[in-house]
Amino acid sequence: MTPMTDRELRELVVAEGPTAAELRAEADRVRRETVGDDVYLRGIVEFSSHCRCDCEYCGLRVSHRDLARFRMTPAQVVTACRDIARFGFGTVVLQSGEDPWWTARRVADLVTAIKEETPLAVTLSLGERDTSDYRRWREAGADRYLLKHETANRELYERLHPGASYDRRLACQNALFDLGYQVGSGCIVGLPGQTPDILVEDLRLIESRQYHMCGIGP
Repeated sequence: MTPMTDRELRELVVAEGPTAAELRAEADRVRRETVGDDVYLRGIVEFSSHCRCDCEYCGLRVSHRDLARFRMTPAQVVTACRDIARFGFGTVVLQSGEDPWWTARRVADLVTAIKEETPLAVTLSLGERDTSDYRRWREAGADRYLLKHETANRELYERLHPGASYDRRLACQNALFDLGYQVGSGCIVGLPGQTPDILVEDLRLIESRQYHMCGIGP
């Protein structure tokens, strides 16, 4: 199959009417051939809404001073994971803002407890951390990590993430790959300043890095 050009990808990104319907049908065909019609369910525990970051599109941003924040205790998270396993799920996704209270040790202890008390695969989605933290959690038994690149356009990324670095985001993903995680990424569609050409950049990045999981949403 001949690789698509950027121009051809852009035409698909902005497709409407019959062309969009054909694209959806083709995507459904590929999905059916690749993974069939089974639906895989994941249990998700959103265990903290505290976050040190100030990403401009996010409701958890640190400058949102009026938000009623919550933080589950480790015991509460483990109890939720026991329930998830009892309900027949095979995977739990532990997700939070970038909460400094959840130190590397606390997260590692949590993963160890979940692995000891349940048969669940553990996916973490805790944002950018030092490689030593990722290593500690992998050694504790974490299987997967979700860290979306959000946008592959450096200028847009750094405008929407005050004080953050696009290069660091990709470096964190590289560390996760190197440590043997199954790595999930993806982009956000509809960001202020996003263009069809930027969405083509996203598709090219996803294609080049061969993520194990990819989520694209509004």
